[in-house]
Amino acid sequence: MTTHLKSNIQPFFVNSIAKSGTHLVRPLLEGIPSLKHFAFIYPGKLQQLSEHKLILSKMPSNHFANGHIFYSKEYENMLHTLNLKQIFLYRDPRDIVVSYAYFYMKLKNTPPHRFFIENNMNVKQRLLAFINGFKTDYVYRGDINSWYRNFIEWKYADHVLPITYESLVKSKQSQRKVLAEIIRYLEIENNPERINLLIKNMQENVDPIKSVTFRKGQSGNWKEEFDEKIKKHFKRVAGKLLIELGYEKDYNW
Repeated sequence: MTTHLKSNIQPFFVNSIAKSGTHLVRPLLEGIPSLKHFAFIYPGKLQQLSEHKLILSKMPSNHFANGHIFYSKEYENMLHTLNLKQIFLYRDPRDIVVSYAYFYMKLKNTPPHRFFIENNMNVKQRLLAFINGFKTDYVYRGDINSWYRNFIEWKYADHVLPITYESLVKSKQSQRKVLAEIIRYLEIENNPERINLLIKNMQENVDPIKSVTFRKGQSGNWKEEFDEKIKKHFKRVAGKLLIELGYEKDYNW
């Protein structure tokens, strides 16, 4: 199936909080004819600004870059200077905690994996570690609230389209709605019929096995993993964050 797109799609940047669907969004976007991936950058420390600006400045039309970039005014201004629109992916931080608790057990020879093995930590203990943070002479991880807030200001920045991971996996209909929003935001197509054809291409380009960046590729997995003790810790550390993000209305969950 072919579609008649404008010849040049303006390059753009896809930013995401880690474990929020990076490997799902990339093949969806690559399902758009002529659109290709250009580069991956992270984590957006200020000393990387010049390097990242150089990389992104070389990105041609019909390409996009992606990464996990901390928010800073300097990075916001850099993307604005380069005239790069941004899609920002975020996810329920409780599910991110669950994803990380399993993810690092697969990443041997990394500091978090070493920390968990040396302390003989089970999954419940690893969940608490990612909620409360941990520090040794060889690894540091801030609590989930402070870590997540490194990114979240992108949600409110100019020239940014915020997308929840949940909206991409809730249902095919929900995903179609988000993809149509992305297509219009990037000014790729406005004709409803051709937008539907593009969405079909995008969805057919996803390999469900390869796109799953965590254990199940679903939302709400935290409900299966959090006991009352873990809920108590999370509410203390990041209960307010959940309310700010709209994932909860109060602390009664």
